[in-house]
Amino acid sequence: MPLVDPGPIIAQAHAQGRAIVGANVSTVQMVRGVIRAAESTKRPVLIQFNRSGVELIGGVDVAALVVTSIAADSAAEVALHLDHAHTLDELSQAINAGFKSIMVDGSTLPYEQNTTMTQSAKGLVAWSGLPLEAELGHVAGNEAGVTIGEASWTDPDQAGRFVQATNVDWLAVAVGNTHGGPAIGGLHIDRLRAIHEAVDVSLVLHGASGLTDEELASAVELGVAKINVGTSLHQAAASGIGTWLQESPRDLRGALLAAEEAVFEEASSLLSSSWAFGN
Repeated sequence: MPLVDPGPIIAQAHAQGRAIVGANVSTVQMVRGVIRAAESTKRPVLIQFNRSGVELIGGVDVAALVVTSIAADSAAEVALHLDHAHTLDELSQAINAGFKSIMVDGSTLPYEQNTTMTQSAKGLVAWSGLPLEAELGHVAGNEAGVTIGEASWTDPDQAGRFVQATNVDWLAVAVGNTHGGPAIGGLHIDRLRAIHEAVDVSLVLHGASGLTDEELASAVELGVAKINVGTSLHQAAASGIGTWLQESPRDLRGALLAAEEAVFEEASSLLSSSWAFGN
């Protein structure tokens, strides 16, 4: 089916105390694997590209064409999201290419500069009606395509002011989660609860690959309506390729298909989680 608007889906998930998987991908095979999983589990999914993923697949126009084409041959509800953009130009390119939601990431900037940047991004997307995600506090770790600095946890009081000042649609929070690996010390549930009480928008949790299913379920109960996963999907793809090439070192086509199958299995597991929104 055609790409869908993720705004109503995430709003519905939020209202029902569930969450949508935001699957960060980099290759055609990863796109195919995730969309196949969404169709198999009958769960909606956001296909997401950060800067590294966009570069690897060949640019935002290619990313949009690939996802649109594969989704058109599927019964799954698929949206296309730009993750961790740092400039208004990146946002404009994604909007023009056909992305259905976008994220501006000023999380490494001082609060005032992050607010100003997000306000500018909101003004940019106003004509398109696309949902805008921003990040307050900073999720650290190690992930290609993401600007990593020292972790700074989201302040609940600042979160309330930030959402009011920017009118952002979704707020990504830093509450112990980590890009690219396991969270150190687990999620800060009390902090997340305070943020949930301070804002009236859907929350987003980045760095979910390192969190337990129980932690994710707890986060969803506290207003998280989009859960981003990239590392575990990329690790699955790499493992599929590596295992295949050990047996057939010259069979690249087979290795790529093995990567797709491994991503399908990992994405199917995520989308089948008790907290995942869908039928």
